[in-house]
Amino acid sequence: MKNLFKSVVISTCLCMNHSAFAKLVHWNPQIPSSLDSFNGDAAQLADLTGNRIFIYAHPQQKIKLPTFEVNNARTAQFYSAAVVLPTSTGKVEQLLKHFPNYVGLFPTLKSAKVIESSGNIQQVKYQVHIPTPIPVLNFKENVLMQHQVDKNSISTLIIDAPIPFAAGKLEWFALAENKTLMTVTQWGDLNQPKGFLFSKILNALPEAKLGISSGTNAFLLEALQQRFKSSNPIALPDGQIPQIQLNAQQRQKIANLSQQSSQPVSFILPSYQIKQAKAVEQLRFSTTYHYYPQPAEKLQPWLTANASQQLFPKQIKRVDLKQHNAQNVDAHFKVSVGLGVIQIPFNFNVRFHQADASQNQYNAIGGDLKYVKGGMKLLPQAQGTLLQMTTSLKIDNDAPFLIRAMRSMPYHDLLPAVGANTVYALKVQQKLR
Repeated sequence: MKNLFKSVVISTCLCMNHSAFAKLVHWNPQIPSSLDSFNGDAAQLADLTGNRIFIYAHPQQKIKLPTFEVNNARTAQFYSAAVVLPTSTGKVEQLLKHFPNYVGLFPTLKSAKVIESSGNIQQVKYQVHIPTPIPVLNFKENVLMQHQVDKNSISTLIIDAPIPFAAGKLEWFALAENKTLMTVTQWGDLNQPKGFLFSKILNALPEAKLGISSGTNAFLLEALQQRFKSSNPIALPDGQIPQIQLNAQQRQKIANLSQQSSQPVSFILPSYQIKQAKAVEQLRFSTTYHYYPQPAEKLQPWLTANASQQLFPKQIKRVDLKQHNAQNVDAHFKVSVGLGVIQIPFNFNVRFHQADASQNQYNAIGGDLKYVKGGMKLLPQAQGTLLQMTTSLKIDNDAPFLIRAMRSMPYHDLLPAVGANTVYALKVQQKLR
């Protein structure tokens, strides 16, 4: 749960840099297509995506970028994400190929100026500003990108940014007359950040790197989803969490994607509506799957109420447990999240209901966070185990000031959950090695 802040802050930072100008760079993109893991079949990816944002990783590969200081190939792992938009590819293409359109499309982007152009290649200087009530966390930076426009894609090379070595690609595929599959694929070398604030945050929270790729993809596709899709919240009955309906073939595909990449696979679900006392609240849940070669019995300890303290001892200072019966326990968390330039302390209480050793549900019952809700389940495979984790993390208006300030970040209702799920799954993986 301590990832509530870092996923929001770090995921949006990828857009920022120090101002720089450069001539057009000769570049032969080596970015995998989002369809590579689906045999080039857009319909198959769209069917699995459904009405959600779907995020997955590719196997590691070697890559060379012209921005590398030394002309040696590096190991890169690209992350892709997909969303189905109820509009024509023509409208998507018209929006994305005109880069000044990005102002107003992506939150925090204040200006986009083409500074160099030749044929299908353009260099664009973007200005990003993320104001927060906490001055030391205010961002106002520039980023320089080179875009290469092709038939149904735009490949992008980072020229100058806090993450100086990065590349990505937007792709769009026609599914029907007014139905488009939109995807993003990107990678950035998070081990060589520059810029005071960004470096401070990553040095203070090195495990935050685990969730940045999924958060970045979620940020980009949520912006496009909100442009083209209307939101109609789904009523969620009391005491329940959303359940994704997948057939056996889709579940096997998810397990294969996670196993081949050694990374989680995530779905960001549509908006749900819950009743909390006399109020009605909208929540965004993320469901993450991760494959482990170990049997389910080896993962059962990581579903217990105090497991998160073992994974994040620097942030979770203390967990006090109150056992009600064999299935219900209340956990009181004392947390302090250091962002390098500021320390954010908070407490919250969560009730865990564990029906059996292989599944649980958790709900906030007090403290500084009202909207912590979710559950975990272990799904045994022919070989190994698939962890399913569904979570919603949302900061409410009554939270203490330092926490409430995070509401100024874009998509604060969905980025924390997908980041938290991803980091949790990968920290468990590290423990099991």
